[in-house]
Amino acid sequence: MRGGFSMSHDASLEPLFPIADIQGDILVGLPKRHEHLMFFEVIDVAAFKEFLERLDITSMQDCLRFRDEIAAQKQVGNALIPTPGLNIAFTAAGLVRIGVSQVSGATGIDAFKGGMASRQAVLNDPPASSWRSLRPSKRLHGVFIVTGATHAEVANVMSLRLAPPGANGWRLIDEEVGQVRPEPVLGHEHFGYADGVSQPGIRGRIAETVALNPGLKDSNGQDSEPDQAAPGQDVLWPGEFVFGYPAQNPGAASFPEKGPERTPPIPFMLNGSFLVIRRLAQLVPEFNASVKKASQSLPASSDQADPDLLGAQLVGRWKSGAALIQAPTRDNRALGDNTPDANKFEFGGDREGLICPWAAHIRKTYPRDDVRHDTSPPQADVDRAEAFTQTHRMLRRGIAFGPELTEEEALSGTSNGGDHTRGLLFKCYVTSIENQFEFVQQQWSNAADFSQEESGIDPIIGQSPSTVRPFRGAAPISRNVARKPDLNLRSFVRMEGGEYFFAPSIPALRSL
Repeated sequence: MRGGFSMSHDASLEPLFPIADIQGDILVGLPKRHEHLMFFEVIDVAAFKEFLERLDITSMQDCLRFRDEIAAQKQVGNALIPTPGLNIAFTAAGLVRIGVSQVSGATGIDAFKGGMASRQAVLNDPPASSWRSLRPSKRLHGVFIVTGATHAEVANVMSLRLAPPGANGWRLIDEEVGQVRPEPVLGHEHFGYADGVSQPGIRGRIAETVALNPGLKDSNGQDSEPDQAAPGQDVLWPGEFVFGYPAQNPGAASFPEKGPERTPPIPFMLNGSFLVIRRLAQLVPEFNASVKKASQSLPASSDQADPDLLGAQLVGRWKSGAALIQAPTRDNRALGDNTPDANKFEFGGDREGLICPWAAHIRKTYPRDDVRHDTSPPQADVDRAEAFTQTHRMLRRGIAFGPELTEEEALSGTSNGGDHTRGLLFKCYVTSIENQFEFVQQQWSNAADFSQEESGIDPIIGQSPSTVRPFRGAAPISRNVARKPDLNLRSFVRMEGGEYFFAPSIPALRSL
């Protein structure tokens, strides 16, 4: 049984989730070592609707059970347990195709209706004609998200739940295959850094007195930090991620303040969420070679960064997941991923970006208590800025794809073509594509003046028409602003395709 509320935490203020109705990947996440994204076209609407009515969709309730079973298994050994998962989401054209015609006239969801390719100017993405997958197509109606502990388990889900495609009214038109990397880099992306270390907690109950993410307790079992699910993990209102619940208040004096309900654009979207998918290819040997070359170009001084330190400055964390803020000059695995204090930090003690550069990936995408264009803000401004920041969070559900780096590539410093592409299948769930995913990409990652003037562009996911991107580094030893290096770095991540989807509730699918 998960921890319940103490007397000081009013359970009635938290929404109660219909856990059998919400698709499992949204608020909990489908547990997975392997994942297939199967992009489909609806070829027979009547047959497809009949298929949906009996389709076994993995719910939030199922994922909570998986989570408990995995935790119990870890107490007795490391053996994998079966975690077969299946979720589904649709493009705007797909919803219209299966009869949800109201989406065409819905307001406030222009990005979803237009599709990712129509947002090239907003996102600075490469033209869709150069994409490797998910190019704009009227035939793309949806995606099956199939997950499991092994590839064999994924194949079993396909055969038991999705086959045969033609008889069930759909046709496969594209596919992306992801898998977690092997030990000891399990949970790390291909550049080698722990991925998904920082995720928001979510307010809400999974039973009358049981929270999805209980607040922190002291040794006596009393609330010590009711607004944090883990040290440094702020708990947010669920309307940021699923329709029909209170969301964050962007104008609040502090982030715990409840905002207005995030009303679904059309009734069909209640208890559903938008899903963003992007294929991000990573140029791993080029990244390593460039970081090494850049580190050697820095003037000799006490602040000269070796390749490991400079790489950590680009990301904002060491490969273990330990944050630079907590480990300024060398990695500390005691503060890395899966440790209690991996997120127990803010940027307030480093407003000049002397330890963690302003443009470091984790600082760009989640600036915590940074205040735009102000390095000495009063506390009230800090609190307001953090409340605003929390309205742009996402629930990320990505997974690595592609083979491991070969010795040939490592020695040559060049990625092989063809099947040797590797990277991240980025996925996130939001209730506003424009204000969450697109805002973070455009206003933070791509903006050279965020959070401060002359910060530079996010060196990991930043998009720019220029072949090189500015990046102002750090001087963590001397703490001398004059020693912060100014670098120009090429892009190491290539956006190769993507689309916007909507993941409905399970009852909404049945209603069709």
